Amino acid sequence: MDKDEKIDSSEERELTEEELQEFMASYKRELAHIYKMASAKKAFMARQKMPHLKEALEACDRDMRADIEELKQKYGIHY
Repeated sequence: MDKDEKIDSSEERELTEEELQEFMASYKRELAHIYKMASAKKAFMARQKMPHLKEALEACDRDMRADIEELKQKYGIHY
């Protein structure tokens, strides 16, 4: 068996139910953290009465979506 075959067989390994639950729990914790941080950032910006608040909030949303995309790639989640 060569190196490529070893990699393929390890990638195809099924997770046990317990491993899958822990995997998804970890993903959900990180996702919740992203949402909480974005929400806190928006609230802070609103309290500071920043100039061009609408644009700043839109940029915050874009950053949050980018963070979520990175998280999905990290966990290999596609939806």
